[in-house]
This record gives sequence, C-alpha cells and structure tokens, in this order.
Amino acid sequence: MIAPTLRSFGSDLGWRRMRPERYLKVSQLAAEAGVGVRTLHSYERFGLLPKPERSAANYRLYPPGLLDQVRFIKKAQALGFALEDIEEILTLGRQGRAPCRSVVEIARWHLAGLEMQLAALEEFRGGLQAFVSQWEEETSRPRKRARAFCDLIERLPLPPRTGRPKHFSKSP
Repeated sequence: MIAPTLRSFGSDLGWRRMRPERYLKVSQLAAEAGVGVRTLHSYERFGLLPKPERSAANYRLYPPGLLDQVRFIKKAQALGFALEDIEEILTLGRQGRAPCRSVVEIARWHLAGLEMQLAALEEFRGGLQAFVSQWEEETSRPRKRARAFCDLIERLPLPPRTGRPKHFSKSP
C-alpha cells in the first residue's frame, strides 16, 4: 500500500499550498524491490538513491518510480558490478549521458578479473589434487596415532600472507 502524504509547494506570495502525493515507506519499497531496509539505507548513504522526503513522523518516503532504480542496482550487483561502478552509471544517466559504453567497459573489466580468479582457482585445484593423491597413499597403510591435529595438514608449510580478502574487510 502506498502511504499518502502532504507535500508543500511555494507560491509567489510565499504562501504554501498543500498537495497530496503518494510515496512508499522504506519498508514498502524494500519489500517491493526484494531488498532489506538496511540495504536501502546503505544505498542512500552511498549516493545511489536520493535523499528521501520525510513524513511528519520523520519516516523516509520514496517516490514509487524509485523502485525501478533499486531493481537496476540489484541487477547490476548480480552481474558483479561494485557500488562505485553503479554510482558512476547512475551519475552518467542523471547527467543525460548514455551510460551503456561505461557498462560495457565495466563488464569487460569485471570479466578480466573473473578470468584471473578462475586461473588462480585452477592452480589451487591442481595443488589440492596433488595433496589428496599423496594423502590417500599415505593413509592407505596403518599409521601411528597422529598428534592433536591431522599431521597431514600439520606438515604443510604456512601459506604466504596475502592479506584479508576484500569481502572480509571491515568498512572504513
């Protein structure tokens, strides 16, 4: 259900006339778009959504047309676009410029990143396959009791420290 509100419009004399308009409360927009309320708040903070109107009770109120923009953001995220990329695309659109070339460029960049990740995963897979083959051979014959942990893993050298993956990083 769309929440009715009153929005004021100025006149030449400084008087304000009130005109009823229809807005979506944040929970309604979130439900319609299939996202959480916190997600919408994050989009707003990041600049992907405009600052909403406020009700007399200070509820966020969004125009129904914003639903398409939220769905666009979710679709772009599903393609692997970062919020920074999506913000760039939306800004180009707001400026009246066609953002499709940027979309292709961003998608191409993302595809190159995926190719690098796939190559790294293939390398990791090969190494793990070698360990599994070696371990299967070692565990096929009777063994002494292992230490507290599995000695197959304990004997491995520590991997080089590469830092925390981006998706585990704390937000600044």
